Order: sequence, then C-alpha cells, then structure tokens
Amino acid sequence: MVNAGLVERFAAAAREAGAEVLGVSGLNAAFSAVAGLLDKEKTKKVAASAAVQAAGGADRLLVSLPRNPQEFSQTRVSLVRADYGIAETGTLVRLDSDDGEKMLWTLAATCVCLLDRDRIVPDVESLAGVLSEHLSRPGTPGSQVSLVTGPSRTADIECQLTIGVQGPSRLVIILVAGARGGR
Repeated sequence: MVNAGLVERFAAAAREAGAEVLGVSGLNAAFSAVAGLLDKEKTKKVAASAAVQAAGGADRLLVSLPRNPQEFSQTRVSLVRADYGIAETGTLVRLDSDDGEKMLWTLAATCVCLLDRDRIVPDVESLAGVLSEHLSRPGTPGSQVSLVTGPSRTADIECQLTIGVQGPSRLVIILVAGARGGR
C-alpha cells in the first residue's frame, strides 16, 4: 500500500535537490510522459535500461542501445528505473549489477527515472537489509548500489557550482502509481 505522506516527502526533497518530479497512473501514462519529454528535447530516441525494456518501454518508444562508452556519452536522454526512493532526502536507489546500467544513469545529459510509488521508504536505514543482501549476493560480479539525489553537481575550490559535469544536468523523476511488475 502506498503511503501518500512518504510520496509527498520524497517529491518535495527531490525537488529541493533540483530534480523535476511528476506523478502518473500506470506505465502507459509514464511512457506517454517520456514521449512528451522527448518531443521537448527535440529527439525521438532514448537509451533505455533493461529494466525499462522489460516493463514494455521498448514497445512504446524509439529505444537506442549504446554499446560502448563513446555511444553512451553521445546519448542525450536516458530512461532508467529505480529500485527504491528515500523520502528523507529525495534519493533514488538503484541496485546495479553491471556497468552498462550505471552508465545510463550517469552519461546522458537528461536522465528520466521511473519510480514506483510503493517503493518509497522513509530513510536509508529502512533499506539496510536489502542493500546488504544485494552487495553480498554470490555470483554477481560488480554488484554495487547507486544513490542519486538530484542532477549532478560539483563545486571547485572557489565554491563555484557547476551542474552536469559528472552526471546528468537534468533529472526527471516520474512517480508511477500501480506499476508493479518488472524492476
């Protein structure tokens, strides 16, 4: 069951961190929202993660599949799916198992992320068991956890803030109601 208070806290914290947040009902509406974002970005292609493809995104959108770091770096828009959201900080949590998925999160100028509303937890402590299990899973080389809070930000020694140097300059989070199934 979705906790509306957690969803509101997550959305507020994510916006405060610089992310754009919108809510939709179901995956069809989510993919329609992504198509609208692509129109605004003046592109028809999106690099989509395996989790998005498993949810049917490749059937509804023109999906490109980068094969190497150079192609990833030329990707303007990526579409990924988070495993969890942390309401306290507006952070997206991804249980990574390969570098390709991680590159989709970090190399495109715009990252669009689908997050099921019922996968929002109050704080990172609520995920301690899940994270521990994921990181200690045998037979999964390179297991890692990505925590993403807002667009990429970095500052130099003079405290000059720059957006998008080490990751996306734009993060759009689509909160999906009733999207269970797939990752």
